[in-house]
Amino acid sequence: MKTLFLSITSLMLSAGAVFGQCSPASAAQNASYERVVNALQSQFKNNLPSGNWRIFDERHSVGKLQVSDEYGRLFHACGDRYDLTLERGSASRERRARIDSAVAKADPDKQETSLVLSTDSVYKESSPERARELAQSTVDINVEMNAGNYRLQDPISNRFVQSYKPIQVKGAPMAMQVVLKSVGDSGGLQPQPETVVFLGNWKNNQKTDAKGSKLYHYSFAKGGNLIENLVVTIKGPLDVAEEIIRKTDWQALSQTLTK
Repeated sequence: MKTLFLSITSLMLSAGAVFGQCSPASAAQNASYERVVNALQSQFKNNLPSGNWRIFDERHSVGKLQVSDEYGRLFHACGDRYDLTLERGSASRERRARIDSAVAKADPDKQETSLVLSTDSVYKESSPERARELAQSTVDINVEMNAGNYRLQDPISNRFVQSYKPIQVKGAPMAMQVVLKSVGDSGGLQPQPETVVFLGNWKNNQKTDAKGSKLYHYSFAKGGNLIENLVVTIKGPLDVAEEIIRKTDWQALSQTLTK
């Protein structure tokens, strides 16, 4: 049994060595990625929603981009693609107060490598009324690049759709508003609604598989070695998401993609 265990372990390690390795991106891949990120920053950071919204966090891999060989030649970043978190007024102050409190409680004799405080943790430790107020004061913009599929519903990851509807966005072939069901230990909180904009050669080809997943499949015209599509998900109040969509030049973002 021990020999069998070692053999299986060795096989798994060998498989890991063949698939899913990360390596520095090529010059062409870096150029494609940086062109997209620069355009995203120009559109989203320079066109904040009206009111006292501010940038809380921004994540990307410019200058440190690595790509995975898990999907062959398909461009698939190992680290951050592009994410931007916006907060206004009270939400920023509340999260800052919690960060300061966590830092004050940290062991001064122990070197902390990182401190991550999610928006959800702030919500769950607040009263229901305060949590709802905070949810109205936070927007997350998440950008996927070269997605092979978009999973509208995915039971395996506990993602269940309550409702969704298509919307028209100038310069985008497809867009929708999605309301998710609350599942698991959510403390009675509803997931933030999602407004999703698709750029590239996306088609309205939704399929439902035997496991109940509802997905859209993407066909790469140029082989996917460079960035051919984007899926931009805006999580937050629908009226704020609608304003972000109105202020964004989606055609300009689309022009950064490889065609």
